[in-house]
Amino acid sequence: MEIVGKWNSYEADKIQAICAELDSSIENQTCAYKNRRPDPDILASTATEWEQSIIEGHATHPMYRARYAIPPLSPISPETDLFQPRLGFVAVPRDRLRVEGNFEDILLPLYSSADYDLHRDTSKICGDRGNEDGSPYILDYVNRSEQVVMPVHPLHMPAVLELFPFAQQLPFSVAAEAQASLRTVCPEALAPFGYNLKLPLGIKVSSALRTISPWSTFVGPRITEVIPEILQRASVPDALLIAGEPASAVSNDIDFDVAKYLSCVIRNDPEYICRARGERVILAAALTGYSDSGTSVVVRQWKLDTYEKRRLFLQNYTDKLFDAFLPPIVNHGFAFESHPQNSLLRIDAATGEIKGFIVRDFGGVKVHRETFARSTGKTIDMLPDSCTDAAVMYEVYDLAYHTLVQCQLHRLVRALDLHYYGSGWAVVRESFENRVPETHPLRLAWYQATFDLKCFITMKLDGLYRDYIYKKVPNVLFYAGEEHGVVYSPSIAASAAACVSTAGDLS
Repeated sequence: MEIVGKWNSYEADKIQAICAELDSSIENQTCAYKNRRPDPDILASTATEWEQSIIEGHATHPMYRARYAIPPLSPISPETDLFQPRLGFVAVPRDRLRVEGNFEDILLPLYSSADYDLHRDTSKICGDRGNEDGSPYILDYVNRSEQVVMPVHPLHMPAVLELFPFAQQLPFSVAAEAQASLRTVCPEALAPFGYNLKLPLGIKVSSALRTISPWSTFVGPRITEVIPEILQRASVPDALLIAGEPASAVSNDIDFDVAKYLSCVIRNDPEYICRARGERVILAAALTGYSDSGTSVVVRQWKLDTYEKRRLFLQNYTDKLFDAFLPPIVNHGFAFESHPQNSLLRIDAATGEIKGFIVRDFGGVKVHRETFARSTGKTIDMLPDSCTDAAVMYEVYDLAYHTLVQCQLHRLVRALDLHYYGSGWAVVRESFENRVPETHPLRLAWYQATFDLKCFITMKLDGLYRDYIYKKVPNVLFYAGEEHGVVYSPSIAASAAACVSTAGDLS
Protein backbone atom coordinates (compact mmCIF):
# COMPACT_ATOMS: atom_id res chain seq x y z
CA MET A 1 0.00 0.00 0.00
CA GLU A 2 2.84 2.38 0.80
CA ILE A 3 4.44 1.67 -2.58
CA VAL A 4 1.14 2.29 -4.39
CA GLY A 5 0.81 5.54 -2.46
CA LYS A 6 4.23 6.71 -3.61
CA TRP A 7 3.51 5.77 -7.22
CA ASN A 8 0.29 7.80 -7.19
CA SER A 9 1.51 10.67 -4.97
CA TYR A 10 -1.18 10.11 -2.37
CA GLU A 11 -0.95 12.00 0.90
CA ALA A 12 1.23 10.13 3.38
CA ASP A 13 -1.22 10.47 6.28
CA LYS A 14 -4.02 8.84 4.26
CA ILE A 15 -1.75 5.92 3.34
CA GLN A 16 -0.71 5.48 6.97
CA ALA A 17 -4.36 5.50 8.10
CA ILE A 18 -5.29 2.87 5.51
CA CYS A 19 -2.33 0.70 6.51
CA ALA A 20 -3.37 0.97 10.16
CA GLU A 21 -6.91 -0.12 9.29
CA LEU A 22 -5.57 -3.01 7.21
CA ASP A 23 -3.39 -4.08 10.15
CA SER A 24 -6.43 -3.93 12.44
CA SER A 25 -8.45 -6.10 10.05
CA ILE A 26 -5.68 -8.70 9.80
CA GLU A 27 -5.09 -8.80 13.56
CA ASN A 28 -8.79 -9.17 14.35
CA GLN A 29 -9.29 -11.82 11.68
CA THR A 30 -6.36 -13.84 13.03
CA CYS A 31 -7.81 -13.64 16.53
CA ALA A 32 -11.26 -14.70 15.27
CA TYR A 33 -9.81 -17.75 13.52
CA LYS A 34 -7.98 -18.78 16.68
CA ASN A 35 -11.02 -18.32 18.92
CA ARG A 36 -13.89 -19.80 16.95
CA ARG A 37 -17.18 -20.13 18.79
CA PRO A 38 -19.05 -23.43 18.62
CA ASP A 39 -21.30 -23.90 15.62
CA PRO A 40 -24.86 -22.71 16.29
CA ASP A 41 -27.67 -25.16 15.56
CA ILE A 42 -30.61 -24.28 13.32
CA LEU A 43 -33.13 -25.93 15.67
CA ALA A 44 -31.66 -24.89 19.01
CA SER A 45 -29.58 -21.71 18.88
CA THR A 46 -30.77 -18.18 19.57
CA ALA A 47 -30.58 -15.31 17.13
CA THR A 48 -27.78 -13.77 19.20
CA GLU A 49 -25.72 -16.97 19.02
CA TRP A 50 -25.96 -16.79 15.24
CA GLU A 51 -25.04 -13.10 15.26
CA GLN A 52 -21.92 -13.76 17.31
CA SER A 53 -20.83 -16.85 15.36
CA ILE A 54 -19.56 -14.96 12.33
CA ILE A 55 -15.84 -15.42 11.74
CA GLU A 56 -15.37 -13.37 8.59
CA GLY A 57 -17.13 -10.33 7.17
CA HIS A 58 -17.73 -8.43 3.92
CA ALA A 59 -16.49 -10.62 1.07
CA THR A 60 -14.81 -7.90 -1.02
CA HIS A 61 -13.76 -5.22 1.48
CA PRO A 62 -10.11 -5.40 2.65
CA MET A 63 -10.96 -3.79 6.03
CA TYR A 64 -13.93 -6.07 6.64
CA ARG A 65 -12.68 -7.19 10.06
CA ALA A 66 -11.18 -3.90 11.25
CA ARG A 67 -11.96 -2.57 14.73
CA TYR A 68 -10.08 0.70 14.26
CA ALA A 69 -10.83 3.20 17.02
CA ILE A 70 -10.83 6.91 16.23
CA PRO A 71 -9.69 9.27 19.04
CA PRO A 72 -10.80 10.05 21.67
CA LEU A 73 -11.62 6.34 21.82
CA SER A 74 -8.76 4.17 23.01
CA PRO A 75 -7.31 1.55 20.65
CA ILE A 76 -9.19 -1.75 20.71
CA SER A 77 -7.11 -4.91 21.00
CA PRO A 78 -8.26 -8.06 19.15
CA GLU A 79 -8.84 -9.74 22.52
CA THR A 80 -11.42 -7.12 23.60
CA ASP A 81 -14.83 -8.69 24.25
CA LEU A 82 -17.20 -6.64 22.11
CA PHE A 83 -20.12 -9.04 22.48
CA GLN A 84 -21.01 -8.41 26.16
CA PRO A 85 -20.86 -4.64 26.69
CA ARG A 86 -22.24 -2.98 29.80
CA LEU A 87 -24.03 0.10 28.53
CA GLY A 88 -23.48 3.42 30.26
CA PHE A 89 -25.80 6.43 30.48
CA VAL A 90 -25.63 10.20 30.16
CA ALA A 91 -28.20 12.86 30.98
CA VAL A 92 -28.62 15.38 28.15
CA PRO A 93 -30.63 18.62 28.12
CA ARG A 94 -33.84 18.14 26.11
CA ASP A 95 -33.15 21.23 24.05
CA ARG A 96 -29.92 19.58 22.81
CA LEU A 97 -31.72 16.58 21.27
CA ARG A 98 -34.14 15.75 18.51
CA VAL A 99 -36.37 12.96 19.81
CA GLU A 100 -38.65 10.86 17.59
CA GLY A 101 -41.44 8.58 18.85
CA ASN A 102 -41.97 7.29 22.40
CA PHE A 103 -38.25 7.11 23.06
CA GLU A 104 -38.28 7.49 26.84
CA ASP A 105 -41.40 5.38 27.41
CA ILE A 106 -39.86 2.44 25.54
CA LEU A 107 -36.65 2.77 27.56
CA LEU A 108 -38.35 2.74 30.98
CA PRO A 109 -37.56 -0.97 31.59
CA LEU A 110 -33.93 -0.22 30.75
CA TYR A 111 -33.84 2.65 33.23
CA SER A 112 -35.46 0.50 35.94
CA SER A 113 -32.96 -2.32 35.54
CA ALA A 114 -29.82 -0.12 35.45
CA ASP A 115 -27.32 -1.15 38.12
CA TYR A 116 -26.02 1.54 40.43
CA ASP A 117 -22.24 2.02 40.71
CA LEU A 118 -21.36 3.56 44.06
CA HIS A 119 -17.74 4.19 43.06
CA ARG A 120 -18.80 6.37 40.10
CA ASP A 121 -21.38 8.36 42.05
CA THR A 122 -20.16 11.86 42.89
CA SER A 123 -23.59 13.35 43.56
CA LYS A 124 -24.86 11.02 46.33
CA ILE A 125 -28.41 12.02 45.39
CA CYS A 126 -31.16 10.28 47.35
CA GLY A 127 -34.35 10.36 45.30
CA ASP A 128 -37.89 10.14 46.60
CA ARG A 129 -38.00 6.54 45.48
CA GLY A 130 -35.67 3.83 44.26
CA ASN A 131 -36.26 0.60 42.40
CA GLU A 132 -38.53 -2.04 43.91
CA ASP A 133 -35.55 -3.57 45.72
CA GLY A 134 -34.67 -0.21 47.26
CA SER A 135 -31.63 0.39 45.04
CA PRO A 136 -31.04 3.85 43.51
CA TYR A 137 -33.13 4.66 40.44
CA ILE A 138 -31.44 6.31 37.48
CA LEU A 139 -34.23 8.82 36.77
CA ASP A 140 -33.90 10.20 40.31
CA TYR A 141 -30.49 11.49 39.25
CA VAL A 142 -31.86 13.81 36.56
CA ASN A 143 -34.32 16.64 36.14
CA ARG A 144 -36.90 14.69 34.15
CA SER A 145 -38.62 17.77 32.77
CA GLU A 146 -35.38 19.18 31.38
CA GLN A 147 -33.15 16.15 30.70
CA VAL A 148 -33.26 12.91 28.69
CA VAL A 149 -31.28 9.85 29.72
CA MET A 150 -29.37 8.42 26.75
CA PRO A 151 -27.77 4.94 26.69
CA VAL A 152 -24.15 4.95 25.52
CA HIS A 153 -21.87 2.15 24.33
CA PRO A 154 -19.12 1.86 26.99
CA LEU A 155 -16.28 2.14 24.48
CA HIS A 156 -17.90 5.24 23.00
CA MET A 157 -18.33 7.16 26.28
CA PRO A 158 -15.04 9.14 25.93
CA ALA A 159 -16.22 10.58 22.62
CA VAL A 160 -19.59 11.62 24.07
CA LEU A 161 -18.02 13.34 27.07
CA GLU A 162 -15.44 15.18 24.96
CA LEU A 163 -17.74 16.34 22.15
CA PHE A 164 -20.77 17.14 24.34
CA PRO A 165 -19.57 18.84 27.57
CA PHE A 166 -23.19 19.34 28.63
CA ALA A 167 -23.68 15.54 28.84
CA GLN A 168 -23.65 14.33 32.46
CA GLN A 169 -22.36 10.78 32.95
CA LEU A 170 -24.55 8.81 35.34
CA PRO A 171 -23.29 6.15 37.80
CA PHE A 172 -25.33 3.32 36.25
CA SER A 173 -24.78 0.52 33.75
CA VAL A 174 -26.79 -2.31 32.24
CA ALA A 175 -25.94 -5.67 30.62
CA ALA A 176 -26.37 -6.25 26.90
CA GLU A 177 -25.41 -8.64 24.09
CA ALA A 178 -24.00 -7.26 20.83
CA GLN A 179 -25.12 -8.29 17.37
CA ALA A 180 -22.81 -8.85 14.42
CA SER A 181 -22.58 -5.13 13.70
CA LEU A 182 -21.23 -4.55 17.27
CA ARG A 183 -23.05 -1.23 17.66
CA THR A 184 -26.52 -2.83 17.74
CA VAL A 185 -27.09 -4.39 21.14
CA CYS A 186 -29.76 -6.47 22.86
CA PRO A 187 -30.14 -5.30 26.47
CA GLU A 188 -31.47 -8.01 28.77
CA ALA A 189 -34.00 -5.57 30.21
CA LEU A 190 -35.61 -4.86 26.83
CA ALA A 191 -35.74 -8.46 25.59
CA PRO A 192 -39.18 -9.22 27.15
CA PHE A 193 -40.58 -6.15 25.38
CA GLY A 194 -39.03 -6.90 21.97
CA TYR A 195 -36.56 -4.06 21.49
CA ASN A 196 -32.91 -3.69 20.50
CA LEU A 197 -30.75 -0.54 20.53
CA LYS A 198 -28.48 0.78 17.82
CA LEU A 199 -25.82 3.01 19.37
CA PRO A 200 -22.92 5.03 17.92
CA LEU A 201 -19.50 3.45 18.20
CA GLY A 202 -16.55 5.57 17.09
CA ILE A 203 -14.62 2.83 15.34
CA LYS A 204 -14.06 2.10 11.69
CA VAL A 205 -15.28 -1.23 10.35
CA SER A 206 -14.85 -1.51 6.56
CA SER A 207 -15.34 1.96 5.03
CA ALA A 208 -17.41 3.69 7.64
CA LEU A 209 -17.15 5.17 11.08
CA ARG A 210 -19.89 3.34 13.00
CA THR A 211 -21.71 6.36 14.33
CA ILE A 212 -25.40 7.07 13.59
CA SER A 213 -26.29 10.16 11.58
CA PRO A 214 -29.31 12.47 11.96
CA TRP A 215 -30.40 11.30 8.50
CA SER A 216 -30.82 7.77 9.85
CA THR A 217 -32.47 8.70 13.15
CA PHE A 218 -34.96 10.90 11.28
CA VAL A 219 -36.01 8.51 8.54
CA GLY A 220 -36.27 5.29 10.58
CA PRO A 221 -39.49 6.11 12.47
CA ARG A 222 -41.02 7.55 9.29
CA ILE A 223 -40.37 4.37 7.32
CA THR A 224 -41.75 2.38 10.26
CA GLU A 225 -45.03 4.29 9.91
CA VAL A 226 -45.47 3.15 6.29
CA ILE A 227 -44.47 -0.50 6.69
CA PRO A 228 -48.01 -1.69 5.76
CA GLU A 229 -47.79 0.28 2.51
CA ILE A 230 -44.35 -1.17 1.72
CA LEU A 231 -45.81 -4.67 1.96
CA GLN A 232 -48.88 -3.91 -0.17
CA ARG A 233 -49.38 -6.08 -3.28
CA ALA A 234 -46.75 -8.61 -2.20
CA SER A 235 -47.21 -11.72 -4.33
CA VAL A 236 -46.51 -14.05 -1.37
CA PRO A 237 -48.06 -12.96 1.95
CA ASP A 238 -45.60 -12.89 4.86
CA ALA A 239 -42.61 -13.57 2.63
CA LEU A 240 -41.11 -10.45 4.20
CA LEU A 241 -41.45 -9.16 7.73
CA ILE A 242 -39.89 -5.86 8.84
CA ALA A 243 -38.24 -4.96 12.14
CA GLY A 244 -39.28 -1.36 12.55
CA GLU A 245 -37.57 1.59 14.26
CA PRO A 246 -40.33 3.18 16.36
CA ALA A 247 -38.20 5.79 18.13
CA SER A 248 -34.85 7.56 18.11
CA ALA A 249 -32.89 10.44 19.57
CA VAL A 250 -29.93 12.41 18.23
CA SER A 251 -27.98 15.54 19.03
CA ASN A 252 -29.39 18.59 17.26
CA ASP A 253 -25.94 20.05 16.60
CA ILE A 254 -26.03 21.68 13.17
CA ASP A 255 -22.81 19.87 12.25
CA PHE A 256 -23.97 16.34 11.44
CA ASP A 257 -20.40 15.07 11.77
CA VAL A 258 -20.64 16.04 15.44
CA ALA A 259 -24.30 15.13 16.00
CA LYS A 260 -23.81 11.54 14.83
CA TYR A 261 -21.68 10.82 17.92
CA LEU A 262 -24.66 11.23 20.28
CA SER A 263 -27.63 9.23 19.04
CA CYS A 264 -29.71 6.12 19.58
CA VAL A 265 -32.17 4.16 17.44
CA ILE A 266 -34.69 1.82 19.05
CA ARG A 267 -35.42 -1.23 16.91
CA ASN A 268 -37.99 -3.98 17.05
CA ASP A 269 -36.27 -7.28 17.81
CA PRO A 270 -36.58 -9.75 14.88
CA GLU A 271 -36.42 -12.78 17.18
CA TYR A 272 -39.25 -11.42 19.34
CA ILE A 273 -41.41 -10.86 16.24
CA CYS A 274 -40.80 -14.34 14.84
CA ARG A 275 -40.96 -16.35 18.07
CA ALA A 276 -44.72 -15.80 18.28
CA ARG A 277 -45.03 -17.25 14.76
CA GLY A 278 -43.26 -20.49 15.67
CA GLU A 279 -40.16 -19.38 13.77
CA ARG A 280 -36.46 -19.00 14.48
CA VAL A 281 -34.28 -16.34 12.86
CA ILE A 282 -30.78 -16.80 11.48
CA LEU A 283 -28.62 -13.95 10.23
CA ALA A 284 -27.95 -14.61 6.54
CA ALA A 285 -24.27 -13.67 6.93
CA ALA A 286 -23.81 -16.51 9.43
CA LEU A 287 -24.59 -19.18 6.82
CA THR A 288 -21.64 -18.55 4.55
CA GLY A 289 -18.71 -18.96 6.92
CA TYR A 290 -16.39 -21.96 6.67
CA SER A 291 -14.94 -24.49 9.07
CA ASP A 292 -11.21 -25.17 9.24
CA SER A 293 -11.85 -28.09 6.88
CA GLY A 294 -13.43 -25.80 4.30
CA THR A 295 -17.07 -26.82 4.69
CA SER A 296 -19.58 -23.99 4.85
CA VAL A 297 -22.06 -23.51 7.69
CA VAL A 298 -25.07 -23.82 5.38
CA VAL A 299 -23.89 -27.16 4.02
CA ARG A 300 -23.20 -28.53 7.51
CA GLN A 301 -26.40 -27.32 9.16
CA TRP A 302 -28.82 -28.49 6.47
CA LYS A 303 -26.75 -31.64 5.69
CA LEU A 304 -26.44 -30.76 2.01
CA ASP A 305 -24.11 -33.62 1.19
CA THR A 306 -24.97 -33.96 -2.52
CA TYR A 307 -24.94 -31.61 -5.49
CA GLU A 308 -28.69 -31.98 -5.96
CA LYS A 309 -29.45 -31.12 -2.31
CA ARG A 310 -27.34 -27.99 -2.58
CA ARG A 311 -28.99 -26.94 -5.84
CA LEU A 312 -32.49 -27.43 -4.42
CA PHE A 313 -31.56 -25.47 -1.29
CA LEU A 314 -30.31 -22.56 -3.43
CA GLN A 315 -33.50 -22.65 -5.49
CA ASN A 316 -35.67 -22.54 -2.36
CA TYR A 317 -33.58 -19.82 -0.71
CA THR A 318 -33.50 -17.64 -3.84
CA ASP A 319 -37.23 -18.01 -4.43
CA LYS A 320 -37.95 -16.95 -0.84
CA LEU A 321 -35.41 -14.10 -1.05
CA PHE A 322 -36.89 -12.68 -4.25
CA ASP A 323 -40.47 -13.17 -3.00
CA ALA A 324 -39.46 -11.05 0.00
CA PHE A 325 -37.42 -8.23 -1.50
CA LEU A 326 -38.45 -7.75 -5.14
CA PRO A 327 -42.13 -6.72 -4.65
CA PRO A 328 -41.34 -3.47 -2.75
CA ILE A 329 -38.95 -2.56 -5.58
CA VAL A 330 -41.28 -3.44 -8.43
CA ASN A 331 -44.46 -2.11 -6.83
CA HIS A 332 -43.28 0.91 -4.86
CA GLY A 333 -39.77 1.96 -5.87
CA PHE A 334 -38.45 0.94 -2.43
CA ALA A 335 -35.28 -1.11 -1.94
CA PHE A 336 -34.04 -2.31 1.43
CA GLU A 337 -30.31 -2.47 2.06
CA SER A 338 -30.73 -6.25 2.07
CA HIS A 339 -27.15 -7.39 2.42
CA PRO A 340 -26.50 -10.46 4.60
CA GLN A 341 -26.05 -8.45 7.82
CA ASN A 342 -29.51 -6.87 7.51
CA SER A 343 -31.35 -9.94 6.18
CA LEU A 344 -32.43 -12.65 8.60
CA LEU A 345 -33.69 -16.01 7.44
CA ARG A 346 -36.93 -17.17 9.06
CA ILE A 347 -37.20 -20.92 9.54
CA ASP A 348 -39.80 -23.20 11.08
CA ALA A 349 -38.70 -23.71 14.69
CA ALA A 350 -39.48 -27.44 14.58
CA THR A 351 -38.37 -28.49 11.09
CA GLY A 352 -35.85 -25.90 9.84
CA GLU A 353 -37.94 -25.27 6.71
CA ILE A 354 -37.33 -21.82 5.21
CA LYS A 355 -40.42 -19.64 5.71
CA GLY A 356 -39.19 -16.24 4.50
CA PHE A 357 -37.10 -13.29 5.64
CA ILE A 358 -37.18 -10.43 8.09
CA VAL A 359 -35.19 -7.26 7.37
CA ARG A 360 -33.80 -4.53 9.64
CA ASP A 361 -31.94 -1.20 9.37
CA PHE A 362 -33.38 1.70 7.37
CA GLY A 363 -30.29 3.92 7.22
CA GLY A 364 -29.21 2.61 3.81
CA VAL A 365 -32.51 2.04 1.98
CA LYS A 366 -33.28 3.69 -1.34
CA VAL A 367 -36.70 5.17 -2.06
CA HIS A 368 -37.88 6.80 -5.27
CA ARG A 369 -40.39 8.96 -3.46
CA GLU A 370 -42.44 9.92 -6.53
CA THR A 371 -43.04 6.25 -7.34
CA PHE A 372 -43.75 5.43 -3.69
CA ALA A 373 -46.30 8.23 -3.35
CA ARG A 374 -47.98 7.22 -6.62
CA SER A 375 -48.30 3.56 -5.61
CA THR A 376 -49.23 3.96 -1.93
CA GLY A 377 -50.66 7.44 -1.55
CA LYS A 378 -48.13 8.02 1.24
CA THR A 379 -45.02 10.16 1.50
CA ILE A 380 -41.79 9.54 3.42
CA ASP A 381 -40.20 12.70 4.79
CA MET A 382 -36.40 12.87 4.75
CA LEU A 383 -33.83 15.43 5.76
CA PRO A 384 -32.10 17.30 2.90
CA ASP A 385 -29.23 15.40 1.25
CA SER A 386 -30.39 12.07 2.66
CA CYS A 387 -28.74 9.15 0.87
CA THR A 388 -32.03 7.22 1.15
CA ASP A 389 -33.65 9.57 -1.36
CA ALA A 390 -33.29 8.07 -4.86
CA ALA A 391 -33.30 10.74 -7.56
CA VAL A 392 -34.01 8.13 -10.26
CA MET A 393 -35.33 4.57 -10.18
CA TYR A 394 -31.98 3.18 -11.32
CA GLU A 395 -30.55 3.99 -7.87
CA VAL A 396 -33.17 1.66 -6.37
CA TYR A 397 -32.34 -1.13 -8.83
CA ASP A 398 -28.61 -0.64 -8.33
CA LEU A 399 -28.80 -0.92 -4.53
CA ALA A 400 -30.90 -4.07 -4.85
CA TYR A 401 -28.39 -5.68 -7.21
CA HIS A 402 -25.46 -4.79 -4.96
CA THR A 403 -27.05 -6.09 -1.76
CA LEU A 404 -29.00 -9.09 -3.07
CA VAL A 405 -26.73 -10.33 -5.87
CA GLN A 406 -23.19 -9.09 -5.23
CA CYS A 407 -23.30 -9.33 -1.43
CA GLN A 408 -25.83 -12.02 -0.53
CA LEU A 409 -26.40 -14.52 -3.35
CA HIS A 410 -22.83 -14.45 -4.64
CA ARG A 411 -21.60 -15.46 -1.20
CA LEU A 412 -24.25 -18.17 -0.84
CA VAL A 413 -23.67 -19.64 -4.31
CA ARG A 414 -20.00 -20.04 -3.44
CA ALA A 415 -20.77 -21.46 0.03
CA LEU A 416 -22.94 -24.11 -1.67
CA ASP A 417 -20.10 -24.92 -4.10
CA LEU A 418 -22.30 -24.05 -7.08
CA HIS A 419 -20.33 -21.09 -8.44
CA TYR A 420 -17.65 -22.82 -10.49
CA TYR A 421 -20.20 -25.22 -11.94
CA GLY A 422 -22.11 -22.19 -13.24
CA SER A 423 -25.35 -23.94 -12.33
CA GLY A 424 -25.90 -21.75 -9.29
CA TRP A 425 -26.32 -18.66 -11.40
CA ALA A 426 -28.73 -20.45 -13.74
CA VAL A 427 -30.90 -21.08 -10.67
CA VAL A 428 -30.74 -17.41 -9.67
CA ARG A 429 -31.62 -16.20 -13.18
CA GLU A 430 -34.59 -18.55 -13.44
CA SER A 431 -35.95 -17.39 -10.09
CA PHE A 432 -35.51 -13.74 -11.05
CA GLU A 433 -37.14 -14.15 -14.47
CA ASN A 434 -40.13 -15.93 -12.92
CA ARG A 435 -40.82 -12.83 -10.82
CA VAL A 436 -39.85 -9.87 -13.00
CA PRO A 437 -41.45 -9.47 -16.45
CA GLU A 438 -39.16 -9.22 -19.44
CA THR A 439 -40.36 -5.68 -20.15
CA HIS A 440 -39.85 -4.35 -16.63
CA PRO A 441 -36.97 -1.85 -16.21
CA LEU A 442 -35.63 -3.88 -13.28
CA ARG A 443 -34.91 -6.74 -15.71
CA LEU A 444 -32.94 -4.36 -17.93
CA ALA A 445 -31.03 -2.91 -14.99
CA TRP A 446 -29.97 -6.31 -13.67
CA TYR A 447 -29.24 -7.79 -17.10
CA GLN A 448 -26.52 -5.38 -18.19
CA ALA A 449 -23.32 -6.93 -19.54
CA THR A 450 -21.30 -5.21 -16.80
CA PHE A 451 -22.12 -3.87 -13.38
CA ASP A 452 -20.60 -1.40 -10.96
CA LEU A 453 -18.43 -2.74 -8.14
CA LYS A 454 -17.36 -0.37 -5.38
CA CYS A 455 -13.69 0.60 -5.32
CA PHE A 456 -13.26 0.59 -1.56
CA ILE A 457 -9.58 1.57 -1.32
CA THR A 458 -9.95 4.41 -3.82
CA MET A 459 -13.00 5.62 -1.92
CA LYS A 460 -11.02 5.64 1.32
CA LEU A 461 -8.19 7.54 -0.33
CA ASP A 462 -10.74 10.15 -1.36
CA GLY A 463 -12.33 10.19 2.10
CA LEU A 464 -15.70 8.89 0.87
CA TYR A 465 -18.27 6.68 2.59
CA ARG A 466 -21.64 8.22 1.60
CA ASP A 467 -20.48 8.72 -2.00
CA TYR A 468 -19.03 5.99 -4.16
CA ILE A 469 -16.43 5.26 -6.82
CA TYR A 470 -17.07 2.28 -9.09
CA LYS A 471 -15.34 0.04 -11.58
CA LYS A 472 -17.25 -1.88 -14.25
CA VAL A 473 -16.99 -5.66 -13.85
CA PRO A 474 -18.66 -8.52 -15.76
CA ASN A 475 -22.17 -9.26 -14.50
CA VAL A 476 -21.86 -12.32 -12.24
CA LEU A 477 -25.47 -13.26 -13.00
CA PHE A 478 -24.22 -14.61 -16.33
CA TYR A 479 -21.33 -16.65 -14.96
CA ALA A 480 -21.45 -19.98 -16.82
CA GLY A 481 -18.73 -21.94 -15.05
CA GLU A 482 -14.97 -22.03 -14.74
CA GLU A 483 -14.43 -23.01 -18.37
CA HIS A 484 -16.60 -20.31 -19.96
CA GLY A 485 -16.61 -17.47 -17.45
CA VAL A 486 -19.27 -14.77 -17.90
CA VAL A 487 -21.32 -15.40 -21.05
CA TYR A 488 -23.50 -12.49 -22.12
CA SER A 489 -25.41 -13.84 -25.12
CA PRO A 490 -26.88 -11.87 -28.06
CA SER A 491 -30.38 -12.99 -27.02
CA ILE A 492 -29.94 -11.36 -23.62
CA ALA A 493 -28.70 -8.17 -25.25
CA ALA A 494 -31.69 -8.22 -27.62
CA SER A 495 -34.06 -8.73 -24.70
CA ALA A 496 -32.53 -5.76 -22.89
CA ALA A 497 -32.89 -3.61 -26.00
CA ALA A 498 -36.52 -4.62 -26.31
CA CYS A 499 -37.05 -3.70 -22.69
CA VAL A 500 -35.69 -0.22 -23.36
CA SER A 501 -38.02 0.35 -26.28
CA THR A 502 -41.01 -0.91 -24.29
CA ALA A 503 -40.37 0.55 -20.85
CA GLY A 504 -38.45 3.67 -21.75
CA ASP A 505 -35.59 5.16 -19.79
CA LEU A 506 -34.71 3.56 -16.44
CA SER A 507 -35.16 6.84 -14.62
